[in-house]
Amino acid sequence: MNLKPLEMVILDAYRRYGQKLYVVLLTAIKITKVNKLKGVKSFGDFEYRELVEELEKQGFKYNPSMLLRILEREYGLIETSYKTANNHWYKFKDNDLEEIEKTLNSIIGIASDVEEPDIAMIKIQIKSMQINYWLKKLKQMSIKSKLNSADIKIFQRFAFNVLPKIVRMLKKAEEYEDKLYAEINLLKELISLGMVVADRIDIEISLQDSDNVGITTKTDFVNSINDSDSNSY
Repeated sequence: MNLKPLEMVILDAYRRYGQKLYVVLLTAIKITKVNKLKGVKSFGDFEYRELVEELEKQGFKYNPSMLLRILEREYGLIETSYKTANNHWYKFKDNDLEEIEKTLNSIIGIASDVEEPDIAMIKIQIKSMQINYWLKKLKQMSIKSKLNSADIKIFQRFAFNVLPKIVRMLKKAEEYEDKLYAEINLLKELISLGMVVADRIDIEISLQDSDNVGITTKTDFVNSINDSDSNSY
């Protein structure tokens, strides 16, 4: 069997480090994919502390520092992108995440040269939902000092038009959790942000009730939002 250079490198590393290599590399790839989907700006693809935390969440108690050093210096799969006294950032060389992941999976016998149609369909549908747009909007609303009627109208559109689709996509994605972990984490984060904003709106409506200035009930408050929106057209 003719092996590509990348396959030979990963196979040799796997023979030396076995399951540790598989878990650490796939977890680093997972973090990288999630960060890219979120549009996170960082010093690298993944950071050491974040990797350790993610490994602990999986019940894998292991210090990957030595393995990361070997993957960088001996195998050239990753490289240091930034380093401080307290943390260390890495990036994958040539951004060849898919090829590394496919090779790792091939080693343990679960690779496929062509992505399953159902998985490809879910990925396409999730990308079409403008996830990054809604993440940005909800994050802004979650930290904004005061939400106005326009904010609440946008959130209503999210809650009634977008959120049901997100929940349906999440249920589908969870059927392929091992292959869609990045997308699943992203959808869950969006739902969590939605809850934060919904709680904020509920609190602000309650404050409007207690202030009893101009608007005296929650119904009046919601009606005032709708009235202001209809007047804006």
